[in-house]
Amino acid sequence: MKIKGLIFDMDGLLIDTESLSFEALKYDCAERGLTLTMEQFLSIRSLSLPKCEEKFKGYFGDDFDFYGCFENHTAYMNEHIAKHGVPMKKGADSILRFGKEQGLRLALATSTPLEIAEGWLREIGLWEYFDKVQSAANIKHGKPAPDVYLAASELLGLKASECMAFEDSPNGVRSASSAGCMTVMVPDLSGPDQELSKLIFASVRDLDEAVELIKNTQE
Repeated sequence: MKIKGLIFDMDGLLIDTESLSFEALKYDCAERGLTLTMEQFLSIRSLSLPKCEEKFKGYFGDDFDFYGCFENHTAYMNEHIAKHGVPMKKGADSILRFGKEQGLRLALATSTPLEIAEGWLREIGLWEYFDKVQSAANIKHGKPAPDVYLAASELLGLKASECMAFEDSPNGVRSASSAGCMTVMVPDLSGPDQELSKLIFASVRDLDEAVELIKNTQE
C-alpha cells in the first residue's frame, strides 16, 4: 500500500539535540551530587515527562526534584541554542520538502512541549512544512505508548497504517510501530537491536537516505 502521510519525531531526528539534552541533565544531576549515566539517559529518550519522572525517581529516589531538574535542563539547552543556534540533522529540510512536493501529508509527533518545538523548528525554517503537530505532552499516554502516533495520524485524516513514521530512539520506535505505522529508524545515539529490528520497516543512516526509501516504497 502506498503511503499517504509522513510523521516525524523531532529531537535526535530533525534536530541534533539528544547529546545536548544528555549534557544538560548530567550537569544538573552533578550539581545535586548525582551521576547520570549514558545508559540511564538512553532509557528515557522520547518518554513523556511523567514517565521520565518515574525513571529518575527509580534511579535517584522518591525525593528527587525531577521537574526542577527538567526546568534547569531546558534553561541549559536554551542558553546553548541561543549562542549556537538550533542544530539541524542531515536531510531534515530535504525530506520535508520532498514530502510536500509529493503531496504527502506531514505531521510532527514529539515528546517535547509544542511551544518549545515550535520555537526551535521555526528558527531553522522547518515548522511551516507540517500540516499538523502533536505533542505527547498533551495526551494521557506518551511514548512508548502508541497514542501520539494515533493522534497525529488522526489529525492528518489518515489511518496509522497509511503513514510512514520516522524515529531515532527505541521508545519512539515502539510507539510508532505499536500504532501501526510503517516505522523507519534513523539511529542517533543507538541503533536497532534484535528486538527493534523486528518492529521496523527499515533502518537508514540519515534522512537523505530516507528520501530514497520513500521513493522506492511509492513505486
